[in-house]
Amino acid sequence: MTEFPYDDWTGAMPDGVSARYYGRCDSTNTRASDYLVGGEAKPCWFVASEQTAGRARRGRAWTSNPGNLFTSLAFLPSIRPSDLGPLPFIVALSVRDTFIALGADPAAVKCKWPNDLLINEKKACGILIESSASAQSALDYVIIGIGMNLLHSPDDAVFEATSFKAETGQTVSLQEAMTHLAARLKYRLDDWTLGDFAPIAAEWTDCAWGLGQTRMINAADRQFEATLIGLDEDGGLRALLATGEETTIVAADIFPVGGKVSEGY
Repeated sequence: MTEFPYDDWTGAMPDGVSARYYGRCDSTNTRASDYLVGGEAKPCWFVASEQTAGRARRGRAWTSNPGNLFTSLAFLPSIRPSDLGPLPFIVALSVRDTFIALGADPAAVKCKWPNDLLINEKKACGILIESSASAQSALDYVIIGIGMNLLHSPDDAVFEATSFKAETGQTVSLQEAMTHLAARLKYRLDDWTLGDFAPIAAEWTDCAWGLGQTRMINAADRQFEATLIGLDEDGGLRALLATGEETTIVAADIFPVGGKVSEGY
């Protein structure tokens, strides 16, 4: 059951963007979807300190205990579905900006392909982007879901997790984190030039986790080791196999070699 949003954070948002805060709700992505189905067009963030049905990539559950930031941005971009490729990297860089603005060491905050943020080699944030298109000419909507571990982290995660507090010793409020995140993402979205992925890819690459190192690739049909090279022009992950052959990964989970690996992709 979803509680009614009891705080309007619009005053802390960039111009033209609104925000609704829930102490507890099912899922901020679900709240964002309902907002768009209702015919609203203004970009709006949905924020919760606790979710009862949070979800991650590929239908996985997202642990959503109070104290962390769970938020989703609903908006209607004037772009085609084929233009969407750079968006996960723009969002990841915006989250990285936020962790750094809150006090994390820039050298410790890394982007992990395809859509995670690490602090000191441990997962501190996950991103889930959902979209709909009834035609190839334009997207109907985009929902960007973000879960930032500010106060605590799950102890049963397959990829070792951490929190901002555990790594920095600092406690930050949801509103402080949300204000930085909204500002940084709006700046980066406004600065986005459609069709020019190169500068985004270059910045992401400069702070990427695991490039030049051998990693375990957990794909839908197999697990294998490969040396990560970098991004291709569409955002796929280029990797070098032990045979010397190069491959491009478009969907997979990446783990350290010898570490715990999820049972299925």
